[in-house]
Amino acid sequence: MTPKELGFHFPAEFAKHSATWLSWPHKEASWPGKIESVYPVYSEFIKRVAEGETVNINVANEAMRIKATYHLNEAGADLRNIQFFIHPTNDAWCRDHGPAFLINPTEKKKMIVDWGYNAWGDKYPPYDLDDVIPTLIAKH
Repeated sequence: MTPKELGFHFPAEFAKHSATWLSWPHKEASWPGKIESVYPVYSEFIKRVAEGETVNINVANEAMRIKATYHLNEAGADLRNIQFFIHPTNDAWCRDHGPAFLINPTEKKKMIVDWGYNAWGDKYPPYDLDDVIPTLIAKH
């Protein structure tokens, strides 16, 4: 049976949800010569989102978690609504490489769609780490 036949659908982008998934920026090539300037703005964004919901952040390792925590503290973010997951990525575009969630409101269930990320047709290699993010999030 298809997800639709099982009662699942994509929620609207504005639908109430419990969390936002992000990946911490780290790829210098995505912000040539500017990556350090990204952290205060990104941290402010996370701070604002975390005021109303949980923010889950993929980080490569403990050192990246510590760096992200430093920047979030500098922004005054409430870390009680922020969780870190050791999920290494090639780049930070979780909207692209992260999972899509389907919901079944009748049964109060959700499922993850893993599209098989290919970095927009192999345009931005490597993407092997990004491709497994939906699977890692599903395990959580």
